[in-house]
Amino acid sequence: MRLVGSGLRVMVVTLDPGRNASQTDSPAALLRSLGHDVTVVGYDLAELDPRAAVADVAVVEAGEHLEIGRHAIKRLRQRPDLVAARILLCLEVARVSGLDPEMGADDFILIPISADELAARLRQLQARDKRPGAPLQVRYGDVMLDCEMRQAYESGRSLGLTPYEFQLLRFLADRVGRVFTRQELLSRVWGYRHVGRVRTVDTHVLNLRAKLGELGERLQSVRGMGYKLQRADIPLTAAASAG
Repeated sequence: MRLVGSGLRVMVVTLDPGRNASQTDSPAALLRSLGHDVTVVGYDLAELDPRAAVADVAVVEAGEHLEIGRHAIKRLRQRPDLVAARILLCLEVARVSGLDPEMGADDFILIPISADELAARLRQLQARDKRPGAPLQVRYGDVMLDCEMRQAYESGRSLGLTPYEFQLLRFLADRVGRVFTRQELLSRVWGYRHVGRVRTVDTHVLNLRAKLGELGERLQSVRGMGYKLQRADIPLTAAASAG
């Protein structure tokens, strides 16, 4: 993701492309006023070139239509050319209680949207991936994490991680040995402010363990606390006794 000040490539996914093209308070108009390069598409993504749909951020304008927004996010996440895009969900306050961390959005913003809050949300999305000096690749044992494409590889073979699984592994690999509660993982890894169902973290952990193979044994639960990732460069028995 490029610097917010230099102009991001933003895709606005909406039920009403015409409104976004004509009204000054639409997400697309606000984004253009902030200096970003904006493309507006419908929920079916039919307007996109199937060979090249480059975007730093996808803004999904769901409003009251949370379920339709969920399907739009699913379609975005299924496109290999958009795997590195962050997703910002726009919705009405009455629909916040229906949010689920497994929807796939990186953050959300309430309608009506102000330009100042929208700019702040974009800065936060940028900061998660582009801390000063953040590496493009991270290694954990024999696994290489490609932080640009958000994929993990072992001996050149993709582990097939979902965006949630990759974010979890990246977060823990940067903080080996530290224990995090489920709520901390929910909020710090995926930027989810709503309390939500913290037990969904268990599902992501189990799936990630399975995909990591032998290294998955090092993603350990800490009774009464949460989870931690043990060091990959020492024997597992020694790591367990050290923890």
